Amino acid sequence: MNPCATRLSPHRHRFASGLTAILLLVLVSAHAQTPLDIPTVRPTSGLWDSGSGFRFGLRKKEEEQTRKALSGIACNLNAAHQRICLMVFDEGVEARFATVLNNELAVDRGGVTLRADEGELDAEGAATDGTYFYITGSHSARREGCRSNIFSRHVIRFRLDPATGRALRSPASDPQGRLVDYADTGRLWSIMQLQTELMAHVREDTCGVNIEGLAVKDGKLYFGFRSPAKRGRASILVVDAAELFEGGDPKALVKPVELGVGRGIRDMVAVKTGFLLLAGPNDDPANKKGVSWTISWWDGKSVTPKPLAALDIRGVKLRKLTQGENRVCTDEKLKPEAMTILEETPLAYKLLVLSDGMCDGGALTFTVAR
Repeated sequence: MNPCATRLSPHRHRFASGLTAILLLVLVSAHAQTPLDIPTVRPTSGLWDSGSGFRFGLRKKEEEQTRKALSGIACNLNAAHQRICLMVFDEGVEARFATVLNNELAVDRGGVTLRADEGELDAEGAATDGTYFYITGSHSARREGCRSNIFSRHVIRFRLDPATGRALRSPASDPQGRLVDYADTGRLWSIMQLQTELMAHVREDTCGVNIEGLAVKDGKLYFGFRSPAKRGRASILVVDAAELFEGGDPKALVKPVELGVGRGIRDMVAVKTGFLLLAGPNDDPANKKGVSWTISWWDGKSVTPKPLAALDIRGVKLRKLTQGENRVCTDEKLKPEAMTILEETPLAYKLLVLSDGMCDGGALTFTVAR
């Protein structure tokens, strides 16, 4: 032994060992919240223009609040090769269509009423397979006091018009122009109650499940959960799309995915070889700050998706939108919650990402290497 070395007493040795363990835990936690082993990508565009924006015919305060509540998107190409997107909001019961132009959203004037009653659907996800549009409510309780919200427990389907890329409506002779092949089911709640991984969280008056992502592929719907998500692992519930609406066996299956500590699924979209997952802070209030948004590729089977990028949105400046001298909408906060594919190449994905808390979604583009 080196005679000049200082020998720690047993008490100090235990203290030093404990301190080392704490430091290692902090480092591991920080690494999980801010992935250092994947690229960080900045937006490749500024915030997109949306003209006069989405309109809902509400009073000024409610109108602005709804415009800042965009939470899901589903896009397809119509017969004229225009990219038409259905946008859903977690306020009210109405959706809107918009056409994707060059760094611009051309917003349709008319809307789509998803449900007839006045209860808030809390729409959080949208998807399309080219035949139907699908929309899911969050199935979560109200945040104030975790009171049950039965109106959020719906999954909706209606047929797509391939000519226009929008919802197919009944003939002009029908003055209401009702949605064609419309279906609304509340079965998903009872299906979740039968799944071992979810049943403890599917209870009345409980802040339990919270669906925020939806994708469709090969006849199956994939529901991505923001909550429950613990110890870096979130859940995706897979069901047969036709059977869900037609009353048959949905062949439900829960698939766990590792997203990193503090994260849940905020959106998901099908790609040619699997799915892209947009992950962000889960429902634990402790994770509202310090947890970044990430994009991962998932093959639909494995527990561990391939991390592709962390989104760097720190340089995006909030806006105050005006018409004439009147303020009509002020951006509040960037919270990426909706994602769609603009272009898929062998080398990269070009993504359109929209945020809850931003006027008309505050659309941004990102290019993410595969």
